[in-house]
Amino acid sequence: MKKILTEIKAKKIYFLISVLIFIADMVSKYFVDKFLQPIYIKKIIGDILVFAYTENYGVAFGFLNNLPETVKNIMPHLLKIIVAVAMVLIFFIMISINPKKQKLSMIGFTMILGGALGNLVDRIMHGYVTDFISMGFNETIRFPYHYNIADASITIGIAVIAIGVFFFKEDFEKKSETEKIKEAIKKAVEVKEEDD
Repeated sequence: MKKILTEIKAKKIYFLISVLIFIADMVSKYFVDKFLQPIYIKKIIGDILVFAYTENYGVAFGFLNNLPETVKNIMPHLLKIIVAVAMVLIFFIMISINPKKQKLSMIGFTMILGGALGNLVDRIMHGYVTDFISMGFNETIRFPYHYNIADASITIGIAVIAIGVFFFKEDFEKKSETEKIKEAIKKAVEVKEEDD
């Protein structure tokens, strides 16, 4: 536990950024829920950027949104569990990453954590995720799905990790077999000393 707290303190800027992404997402959804629903569509930058209120019961970009009613009733609960587990995994990945060696991966996971938290809280509060951003060139040539700040953050985060891994050869530190044996012996000795 002490090691985890030390790592959180050392990487507090990344966790703070995750919190800021979460806040930006929740604030935007609050205003969309409050002011956009009755209007439904609001042009922000001509046809390029349009806000269009959508309730998303599936996952990012409306994927799995058009499911049969029986499955649709189970899906929100299942997604809550999946996202919560994924967030715990992302948290521990962030704890284990060395930001000096894996800067892009750390930034990517930071963005994913903030976005995942935003969508999870929205899903817990409403049973769905509020999507509202629609982009395109005109009424016919548009990105087929609406999304929100959390979705955008998750997508960009995945892209940043991919760039880090594939173009900058960032990789998680791999421990040699000797290091693993040394760690196992050290843990065994610590356990024995506690028993004594």
